[in-house]
Amino acid sequence: MSKGTERWNALHVKESVDFNWDEKSTYIHDPPFFKSAEKTLPKIEPIHDAHILAVFGDSITTDHISPAGNISLSSPAARFLKERGIEKRDFNTYGARRGNDLIMARGTFANIRIINKMMKGAVGPQTIHVPTG
Repeated sequence: MSKGTERWNALHVKESVDFNWDEKSTYIHDPPFFKSAEKTLPKIEPIHDAHILAVFGDSITTDHISPAGNISLSSPAARFLKERGIEKRDFNTYGARRGNDLIMARGTFANIRIINKMMKGAVGPQTIHVPTG
C-alpha cells in the first residue's frame, strides 16, 4: 500500500517545489488572490456609489451563497463550462469544482431555492440591476 499501485506509479509528474498548474483544468485553478497578496494590508478606502445585489431573510445559509449542488444549464457557470467545450453530462457539481475560483465566482448565490426579496417572491438566483431596473 505504501508503494502505490502500478497505475499510480506510472503517472509522469514533473518534479517541482511549486504546483504545476494546468490552466486548462475546470476543476482546479491557481487562485489570483495569492498573486497579489501582501504581508501588510492595504489602507481600506470608503466605498462610493455602490448598489445592493440582493436582500435576504434570516434563513439564508452558506449553501445558498456558495452552492454545492448541480450546475444548472442556464447558469453563468454552465455558460463558462460550455465555452470551454465541457458537455452537460460532465458539468458535475459546484462541490466537485470548488477548487476553481472561476466556477465558484459564477456560482455565487446560484442556489435554486434562494429568495431575493428584491424579486417580490420569485424563487431562484435572480436580481434586479440597480439603478436601471
